[in-house]
Amino acid sequence: MTDRTLKIAIMSSGLGHVARGIETWADVTATAMHERGVDVTLFKGAGDAARPFERVVPCAVRHGRWAPRVAEWSPDFAWRFGCGSAYDFEQMTFALRVLPQLCRERFDVIHLQDPWLALVLERTRSLHKARVILGHGTEEPDWFLQKLAHVQELSPFYLERHGDLKGRQWFAVPNFVDADKFRPGEQRAARELFGLPQDKLIVLCVSALNRSRKRIHWLAYEFLRAELDDAILVVAGAEEPETAALLGEIEPLLADQLVVLRNVPHAQMPLVYRTGDVYAIGSLREVMSISILEAMSTGLPCIGHTWGSTAWAIGDGGTIVDMESPGALAAALELYQEPALREAHGHLARRRVEELFSVDAVMSQFLSMYRTVLGWERTEPDGTRRRFDPAAAAAR
Repeated sequence: MTDRTLKIAIMSSGLGHVARGIETWADVTATAMHERGVDVTLFKGAGDAARPFERVVPCAVRHGRWAPRVAEWSPDFAWRFGCGSAYDFEQMTFALRVLPQLCRERFDVIHLQDPWLALVLERTRSLHKARVILGHGTEEPDWFLQKLAHVQELSPFYLERHGDLKGRQWFAVPNFVDADKFRPGEQRAARELFGLPQDKLIVLCVSALNRSRKRIHWLAYEFLRAELDDAILVVAGAEEPETAALLGEIEPLLADQLVVLRNVPHAQMPLVYRTGDVYAIGSLREVMSISILEAMSTGLPCIGHTWGSTAWAIGDGGTIVDMESPGALAAALELYQEPALREAHGHLARRRVEELFSVDAVMSQFLSMYRTVLGWERTEPDGTRRRFDPAAAAAR
């Protein structure tokens, strides 16, 4: 699949110095497009331009010297100018540095998941001319989304919640996962690499190590509540300011039943998933969890909350429970002690990824979305898509 008529900019102000879902999305999206022959440029806020399609745009990074100070010293109204938080200031300084490049090179589409950066580039579209598409993965309020002409919701659930905002083009296109990279493999070797026991049931969670959003503490308490035979809880993720307090709370409770893998390099993450028997995530509002897709792609049955997008992502590849109801997750974990159940749901999880969330499945939707916002393609009332000639569209 190639499409060289489009000139695409993918960007993330945090890429190169922050490891989160947004940064991972930008990197893997640009990589997948480049491998498929799309004319794509990846703009990143730090690090090195290690590949020919990468470009570094230096900015005031959120954990650096200046961004936190500006956010701290700014008056309350300063959020309107990109100074409401260190992250906002990072995006604003990134926008100011990338804008001249966008004006010189004339991209067709700018696709990104940083919300404030998307807003700045939307407001300056008369200068750079590109269509701006926000991949909405950060739960922005309606008043913010109304300022953007093009929004990519990550599930049908969110499209139904926000897609009726008039005068806007809304799309439902999910995150994707590299199913060739994240695939079932040798569990014994993976466990040996991370020093994990071979003879125990491993409940795995890949998540930022925090209490407030990812609710790792809830997962720990439910793990203790469950009547499990010889099991351990493995949590892999990036450390955050609240990590020390979180681990201080749960480590004394679980003792040697808890293993924390901190800041594992992304290249080793497929092996982390292969160590697990069942995957569980305790967060209540996931827009579209990449970690769930990676776990499913590796053949792990997944347990998630009854939130619409989470339930849609997991489908028949696992179990949906009320993560606010004590004992619900524990009961599900007890059921997954049965190897046959794990195998059955793990197989369905892998198949669901191949059909809905693979790179090829989602890339075709991305390219169709780009053509639609450019006026090169439209959907007819019967659901068929009509292609337009790009040169003719540009002439109009």
